Amino acid sequence: MRTSLYFSLLLLLAACGGTTEEVAVDPPVRAIRADRVTISDGTSVQTFNGVAEAAGRTPLSFRVAGTLRSLPVNLGQRVNRGQLIATLDPADLQVQQSLAAAQRQASQAQVESAETQLIAARAAYDRTSRLYENNSVSLSQFEQVRSEFQSAQAQVEAARSQLEASGAQARAAGNQVAYTRLTAPFSGVITEKHVEENEYAGSGKAIVTLSTEENPEVEVNVPEDFVGRLSSGQRVEVTFSSIPGRTFPGTISEVAYAAAGSPSYPVTVSVSDQTEAIRPGMAATVRFHLGESTGPRDSLIVAPIASVSEGPDGRFVFRLEPGARDDQYVARRVPVDIGDYTTAGFVIREGLRPGDLVATAGLNQLIDGMPVRLLTQ
Repeated sequence: MRTSLYFSLLLLLAACGGTTEEVAVDPPVRAIRADRVTISDGTSVQTFNGVAEAAGRTPLSFRVAGTLRSLPVNLGQRVNRGQLIATLDPADLQVQQSLAAAQRQASQAQVESAETQLIAARAAYDRTSRLYENNSVSLSQFEQVRSEFQSAQAQVEAARSQLEASGAQARAAGNQVAYTRLTAPFSGVITEKHVEENEYAGSGKAIVTLSTEENPEVEVNVPEDFVGRLSSGQRVEVTFSSIPGRTFPGTISEVAYAAAGSPSYPVTVSVSDQTEAIRPGMAATVRFHLGESTGPRDSLIVAPIASVSEGPDGRFVFRLEPGARDDQYVARRVPVDIGDYTTAGFVIREGLRPGDLVATAGLNQLIDGMPVRLLTQ
């Protein structure tokens, strides 16, 4: 009896030890952020960075070469139209001017001498002509006097031509001396100095850069997707990081037709407000309001920028579909065809519908079919 009981206990223990209980483990639910796909009317605000420039920016140079004698201006100095900017040493040019003036005087003396000879030759010709008509002189004598008169006329013409040429040389030499003085063609500010005193400056070498203070401009580079939506006269808003709290109205003055080998197109914006606070070289931000003046537009489906990713097979989003529980979703990888970029997001041509919920954070940890929940904060 006791043996039988012991055997029964052994069987019971063996049965209990061989049984394994299966415990159901729920898959992990990742917390993510999400946003809705919306509808846009096609208007958007695009922001691009640029640099302020003066509307008139002119490098000033001499028309002649020489050693820079004086440069009586400083960086940032305001100058008036006609004010002296720099001078060259005029000594060599003054020598040439003196030689040209002496040559002109010599030519003038030759003209006067030739004209005196012409007067005498004309008087002899007139007298001989009357005598020849009365048969008082021979034909050979008349022809000789006529030839001398014609020669005197030719000498006067040659002397006058020489005088004109020497006069032109004298005027050119005088201009060369005058070109050793460089003056401001308009009122403005000296924004750059390229040489120093006693330095040799070749003809055409920039001495200083003179910039206007009125109508500052900002140049930005716009990608090819947007340049077609811009036109001259379009209004924009300009801000400067160095002038906080102020927004300046602006107008597009130029839109480049060609990109000149670059993927972006330069656009020039004229700033309307006049203020000395805006200086060339300042960093600027230009806000373009696109689509507002083009009339009614078709509705566009727009997805949040952060929701779009790109893989080997193209761009995609993770659309969130209802899950097994009310507070859970299932992430589905959906390929999308995107269009223009706007501040509201990417225009979706195909793949999503308005109101779709898409993941906007943690996309690199998501896989197709993964259960997720939304972060409350």
